[in-house]
Amino acid sequence: MTNMLACPSCGLDKTESIVHRGSYILRCAACGETIVTTSYMAMLDSGHECSAFIDPGPGKHPPPETLVARGPFRQIATAISAAASDGTLIRLISEAKD
Repeated sequence: MTNMLACPSCGLDKTESIVHRGSYILRCAACGETIVTTSYMAMLDSGHECSAFIDPGPGKHPPPETLVARGPFRQIATAISAAASDGTLIRLISEAKD
């Protein structure tokens, strides 16, 4: 969940992590172009701390009331899957460790 890839459409190197149904997607924060996609299953063992929100759209900050879950990814994966199962886009935001 880092900003390592540049968008092939606009060249911006800022990405957002999204879960959509069974897919984990990195998309461009500026134009919304999908940069890379993998199976959500590939992420399930991650211990990264993150917050999951209902996605407000590319480049927009999710409001606090759209929080789905917060904590180590492997512990909140079920809540994320449930929220994304109907097609709702879920934004994952890495939490900085102190």
